[in-house]
Amino acid sequence: MIKEIVLLLPAPPINDAGTQRGQVRDREHDLPSGLVMVVGGVGGLDWCGIALRHVARATRLPHAIQLVPWGHGFGRWHADLTDVANRDAQARSLAKTLKCYKATQPDSPVFLVAKSGGSGVGVMALELLDEQTVERVVLLAPAMSPSYDLTSALRAVRREMVVFWSPLDVLVLGAGTRLFGTIDRVWTVGAGLVGFRCPPAQAGDAMPSREHTKLRQVRWHPRMVASGYLGGHWGPDSPLFLKKYILPLLEVERNTGS
Repeated sequence: MIKEIVLLLPAPPINDAGTQRGQVRDREHDLPSGLVMVVGGVGGLDWCGIALRHVARATRLPHAIQLVPWGHGFGRWHADLTDVANRDAQARSLAKTLKCYKATQPDSPVFLVAKSGGSGVGVMALELLDEQTVERVVLLAPAMSPSYDLTSALRAVRREMVVFWSPLDVLVLGAGTRLFGTIDRVWTVGAGLVGFRCPPAQAGDAMPSREHTKLRQVRWHPRMVASGYLGGHWGPDSPLFLKKYILPLLEVERNTGS
């Protein structure tokens, strides 16, 4: 499934003659477009990718938006959650896609947005990439174990990995992952409920490791209700939330020598 996306990525920048499916025209035609890969949750039971594509088009975000179809089909959430071989194969395919894109368009920024179980596919793909391949990563309500070691994945991130979590996501990432397991197959609450635990650089060292300084975790706040995110698992699918909190993270930041 992801192999088909590879054929679309090396295409020339879009122009007035025609816009590729899933792409958004630049604000300025002489500026290169970036790429946003969106990995949805298990069973295709969220609308995050579709909503993000809609909001990006409406605001003329200068990036291509590609949705990653990694699961077994709509509603087959249990198969997506438990089929480790498929999860790993899809992570390898996603990593290959990103490598292909960067090889053909090295100056174009790449962003990764992943939600729920798709966070596991995204994170495991990052672990296969070279350092600083991806500009920024956004994880929404990740259905991963809080103790999952993000160190290898963070090496592939240039700026930061932003994790949105909510203590109100108790149905899916509390009871659900305790009963059925997380995408990395640990029977515990999900990181999207309590956040990731950052290991120190060395035993007894209270400071986070160098890679974990790129990890920023955002706890749900009541003010997010105005954006349609009430704290539950499907709140991040809200177009208003995506526009206010996620689109700014996909802006290209000019290099100031860092």
